Formats: sequence, structure tokens, C-alpha cells
Amino acid sequence: MHRLVRTTTLAAIALFVLRCGPSTTGVTGTQEPQPDPAAGDAGTVAPAEAGTASTTDAVSQPVPHVEPIVRPSGPDLTEAQQALVRGLNFMGASRWSEAAAAFEQATTLDPSYADAFLGLGQARGKLGDLVGAKTALERAVELRPEYGPNHAELGEVLFDLEEWDAAERELQAAARLDPTDGLSLGRLGVIYRRASRFDEAVAAYRQAIERVPDNPGLYNNLGVALRKLRRYDEAVEAHQHALTLEPDNPVFHFNLGVAFRGQGQEQLAIAEYRSAVRLDPTLADAYHDLGLLLANQGEDDAAIEALEKYLELAPPEDGGIDEVRQRLHELQD
Repeated sequence: MHRLVRTTTLAAIALFVLRCGPSTTGVTGTQEPQPDPAAGDAGTVAPAEAGTASTTDAVSQPVPHVEPIVRPSGPDLTEAQQALVRGLNFMGASRWSEAAAAFEQATTLDPSYADAFLGLGQARGKLGDLVGAKTALERAVELRPEYGPNHAELGEVLFDLEEWDAAERELQAAARLDPTDGLSLGRLGVIYRRASRFDEAVAAYRQAIERVPDNPGLYNNLGVALRKLRRYDEAVEAHQHALTLEPDNPVFHFNLGVAFRGQGQEQLAIAEYRSAVRLDPTLADAYHDLGLLLANQGEDDAAIEALEKYLELAPPEDGGIDEVRQRLHELQD
């Protein structure tokens, strides 16, 4: 990643689960693609959307460009610099409590040491102390307002705290000040999308891709935003590009299936849903859409199998359960 550490839990493929609009079955049994009614993102970052077909924001970390904290070196380090180095060493070993203590010592020894507050904010974020991280990072921004990574880290924490307006301001500043920062633009895309600002989300993801062209999650998220605008041809292209970069990601296959469904290409959608459940047999929403499309194609036995699997895996509060039970009843009669 182009920063030493990011506080968000999205890193590992940082999957923020976004709920899309449900597939619907009319009286004729024909499933029609519905526009995705954006209301937010679920998972680790934002409120859930209603619906029965999940997609996923998968924003992988960008390739390293600039580390946010410069490691001091030389024989004449101040005590504050020595404490900062200890904090960086602890951080490198994922010893977050000790890192936080070392960075806090550095800020006490030198209350104007912006990098020490940045490290303290990062370490507190890793410890789950988002409020404490916010306080430290606000001080880092105050001390060094022209430094993009300070704004980026604060934007991350505000994002996780769901302080959306403030997070947007900080992430915008980060992207403006640091021309290598694609992740902040990706975060902005999520914020815009949850606010139904889909054109802005598309623009943010495209700009992020210009900076980080090999990040599959950004292409995936671009495709989701394009689907919100019912720009299915562009969405298919974006999801296909994500899969060229990460061909075994089941969520990417699922999302491509949803885009194909939007185009009315049911056979291509079925193939992608089948790839999704082959790669992840627990992906309930893929079974949901797969079953309904198979029913549309007259493949009743396969449809029943898929829909029963969906009912087995779906959480009790899923809005598609009653629809699926009704459809199963029709298919089994």
C-alpha cells in the first residue's frame, strides 16, 4: 500500500458488502432486472441496503509509492525521534499497543511532531480506538495541513465512524494533495454511492483507476456504480476487467452476472452465477439469482436445487426469502 498502514478493516480484500435491488418474479415467472436502489453500504463501513442480491466493494490496497512517516536516521536523533523510531518498529511487528505508547511518548516530548501524531492515530485505529485515532489525526492535520496522508488517515477514521460529510472533506483533500492516492478516491466513490450520487461515484472510481490501474476492486466498484445508473454495457466491461485482474474472485463473477442480467443476457448471467457458487459455495445471493434465472429458462430441477440452497444459506431477515418460497412452491407443484 502506498501508506505505511491504513486503519480500515477493508485491507484484506476489503470487502464492504453492498446490497443491490432484489430480483423480482412477476405473475408470468419472468425475472426482470431492477435498478439497484442505493441506500448505503453494509459490512464494516456503512448502513445496509435493502435487497436480496449482494455485491461487494473490494478495494485492495494500492501499490506502495510514498510511506507517510519518514523514519529518522543518524547519530543525533532527538528523544522524540527515537520514540518515533521505536513506534515504527513496533508497528512493523504489529505490536499496536506498544506502538501507540511509543508514539504517544514522542508527542509528549515534542507536541509539534506531526509524524508522531500520524503514527499515534494509525496505532489507535488498529487498536479499535477510533475516537482516539480521530483526535490524534486531527492534530496531525493541524500541524501539517499540506500533507495528503494526514488527511487520508483522518478520512479513513471518519469513514469508519460514519461521519460522512467530514470524511468526504478529508478524503477530497487527500486525493488533491497526493497524486498517488487512489484509495481515498475509492473511498469517496463509496460515500457518493451511498448518498445516491452515482455520477460522482463513477467519476471518483475512474480517477482512482487512473492512479491505481491494477486494483481489481476499483473496477468492481465502478461496475456497481454504473449499474446504479443502468449503464449495463459499461458495467459489464468494468466487471470483466476486474476479473482479468482477479479471475477467481466469486463476488466479481456474481457482479458480472448481475450486469449481464441487466443487459437481458440471461445465459451469460447464469454462467457467471455458477462460477460464483463454484468458487464460493456459501454465496447465498448467487444461488438466489441463479435459481430464478434457471426457472425463467424452464430448468425447473436445477432452479429448485439453487433456490433450496439459497434458503439454506440466507439469513432469516433477508428480504428475498418469501419470494423464493413462493417460487419454489410453484416449481414443485
